[in-house]
Amino acid sequence: MPEKFFLEGYGCSLNRAETEQAAGHLEASGLKQVSRPEEAAIILVNTCAVKEQTETRMISRIKALFAIAEKTNARLIVFGCLPKINSEKISEISKKIIQAGPDLKELSKKLGIKEISFSPEAPQKKSSKFVSIIPIARGCLGNCSFCATKNARGKLESHSIEQIRKKFFAETKKPCEVWLTAQDCGCYGFDIGTSLPCLLKKLLESKNDFRIRIGMMNPQNALRIADKLLPLFRDKRLYRFFHIPLQSGSDKILKKMNRPYSKKQFFLLIKKIRKTIPDAMISTDIIAGFPGETEKNFAETVKAVKLLKADIVNVSRFGSRPGTAAEKMPLQLHGRHKKNRSRILSELQKKISLQKNLSLLGTVQEIFVSEKGKKGNFVGRPVSYRPVVIEKNFLGKTLKIRVSNVFPHFVFGKITKD
Repeated sequence: MPEKFFLEGYGCSLNRAETEQAAGHLEASGLKQVSRPEEAAIILVNTCAVKEQTETRMISRIKALFAIAEKTNARLIVFGCLPKINSEKISEISKKIIQAGPDLKELSKKLGIKEISFSPEAPQKKSSKFVSIIPIARGCLGNCSFCATKNARGKLESHSIEQIRKKFFAETKKPCEVWLTAQDCGCYGFDIGTSLPCLLKKLLESKNDFRIRIGMMNPQNALRIADKLLPLFRDKRLYRFFHIPLQSGSDKILKKMNRPYSKKQFFLLIKKIRKTIPDAMISTDIIAGFPGETEKNFAETVKAVKLLKADIVNVSRFGSRPGTAAEKMPLQLHGRHKKNRSRILSELQKKISLQKNLSLLGTVQEIFVSEKGKKGNFVGRPVSYRPVVIEKNFLGKTLKIRVSNVFPHFVFGKITKD
């Protein structure tokens, strides 16, 4: 009888891809996946530690899984970013817990099975029939003062276009949504003499029915490739979705963050995007309460958010991460100031998002239905990638809907023949 394993993963789409690859590799090695940790001889959890709050949740979950492992005499293996960023926190729970980083080779060694490299060609047990996550690179070229992920994942290592193309063509034989993922998709290929536009041109040679979502791009890298990248979005199989983090509206704070662009350069990029793709959906990230952020600096960020009018703003309160420059910076802000500033930004963005969605009321949108909703409904995406909730199950289908109701983070749609 094959040894049983339980596996769960957290974090970004890159983490999700690694979780799927770990599951695929374990099954290919003769193990059997089970749905409850109590049934498993091996319990694995792929962790995220990008934020202080996330790390706290991870530690709580590891404690719960360790308690189960102790009762059932199972091995508990914690892998992913947390062991690289803060292994001591895990060791404090128990020295019995086996730790491995985000490198699947290391995980294979800990399990005592054949080694596997993290690549697009690795075995992958998909968690969705209609969404395929393809990693295009790992690591990055940045060195942000607040980011511990660089310490976990290292320098940029891009996969070859041929590796990605082979995986892509295999995954798109049936209609599906493809997420191209990396720590920073904007710098894809810079280390191997190619670029994201070159990759996309090769993928779009396919005549199949698919939708591609490009992951986060840092502004300085997106600006470098913009002139070759943006014209490709004439192809409606590319979601017109851009996740480009601003992080702060203050150039002084951007410099302290070691972000290699100015506010002016960020808005130049946004202007290029909106000029070429008027219906583009813009998502950005903001950190509230970075060390040394004054009321004036914060006011600059509020002004930038109002000017940007992004569709999505992911607001995070600053939390120091182990081994980063920002951890030791002077003028750390009190928690109540960070909480208040993040609340102001979140409330502001909620109003902006609702206003943008109101303009869609009554419009007809063509959507690809790719996921189940949380309340028994289903979610599809038009070319802008805006989530559209429908009541009936049309997973894997493309259909037209009329927007019947709107909320800040999604819209409702009714199927129409118009």
